[in-house]
Amino acid sequence: MIKAIFFDVDGTFLSHRTKQIPQDTKRVLRELQKNGIKIFMATGRHSTELSRLPVNGIEFDGYITLNGQLCLDKKRQIIFGKPFSKEITRKLVTIFKNKEFPLALVEAEKIYINFVNDAVCKAQESISTPIPDISIYDGRNVYQATTFFKKNEEARLQNYLPKECRLVRWCRYGVDIISVEGGKVEGIKYFCNLYGIAQNEIMAFGDAENDIDMIEYAHIGVAMGNAQDSVKKISDYVTSDIDDNGIKNAIQFFNILR
Repeated sequence: MIKAIFFDVDGTFLSHRTKQIPQDTKRVLRELQKNGIKIFMATGRHSTELSRLPVNGIEFDGYITLNGQLCLDKKRQIIFGKPFSKEITRKLVTIFKNKEFPLALVEAEKIYINFVNDAVCKAQESISTPIPDISIYDGRNVYQATTFFKKNEEARLQNYLPKECRLVRWCRYGVDIISVEGGKVEGIKYFCNLYGIAQNEIMAFGDAENDIDMIEYAHIGVAMGNAQDSVKKISDYVTSDIDDNGIKNAIQFFNILR
């Protein structure tokens, strides 16, 4: 029996085409909660971006942000955080200062970038999010970094990164840098432990590479019809596109709302 469902945001319940949540998806999310099933947002986005999402009164039971590095309760207060180690932070700050490529550092309260180019603009436009301010590192904890490269340039990027980091791509130009021990699954494990939910009682929906770990971990892992091929390949089920009631159709297929 499914007791909790984790949803990616962009391309999963938030349409890239309309920049809105489909009406049928909103209804399904509310029905899930009415039936006692907890719903969680699992995103690479920063907590400051949540208020700009058009959720229109839907209160999630928790929020996994920054690909599992920072979790918030239903009132959006921080309840779990896993910043980079001082050594990883030092190496990333060196890259940030040298400006070999655009790099955004992500803290608990803000995001800032070393410089902006065309790739940055295209990536942020794809998720309807403002470009981070250009600023300098001031010594606070860093939970995630984001850089902006096409996939065929990742090998060059990897040469600059600490070996303790890995890349998780969220769009054609945007790549998050997280700890090799990080990922959305870390947030899922935290919430499951908090609410006493077993691994075989969870379901997850996603569409991009940064969703692969949670789709593999969940008892039922669903790829959206608009998902990247690598996500579809490892999923338990491929539903229809987000704009064709993908979430609703998968919930009905697995008879989650009995």
